[in-house]
Amino acid sequence: MRRWPGRYYKPLILITALIAMAVGSAGCQDYTFPTPEPPSPETQKPAPTTFINSEDRATLAVYEHLLSLAQSHEAKAYLAEFTTTSDNWSAKAELFKDGTSIWYVKVDMSNVKDWKAKPYWQQASWFVYQDGRVIPSSRLQANALRIEADLQELSPAPPAQ
Repeated sequence: MRRWPGRYYKPLILITALIAMAVGSAGCQDYTFPTPEPPSPETQKPAPTTFINSEDRATLAVYEHLLSLAQSHEAKAYLAEFTTTSDNWSAKAELFKDGTSIWYVKVDMSNVKDWKAKPYWQQASWFVYQDGRVIPSSRLQANALRIEADLQELSPAPPAQ
């Protein structure tokens, strides 16, 4: 077996090092990493702060929903009259076949014999999702939707853009 003469080692190592440095410096310029952009405020959604896991929280979610619809003093007075007149609230969890559940919140004043308030205040119901979203139920003659419509009617219209 033949050995390389020692005089070729230094130039060979020097040439290899120069080629590696040239390729390395040229390659680094081509492979720059982009700086990540912070997400815009519009796309950021706050994490839900409430998780509806009890009857009381479900009922409170409906109260908060109705209060958010009441933008004027007249609407808030309407809501105050409704909640004091119709005070028999209940909530129960309904389980679906796919394993998810939803809260069914209902106000039922049908036991009152001489009802003098608005007829659709006597019975109304809402669905409350686990994340706190509230939608009016179509059960009980969709009275919840009528109540929400009254609150929106009494509230000022948003300014046109």
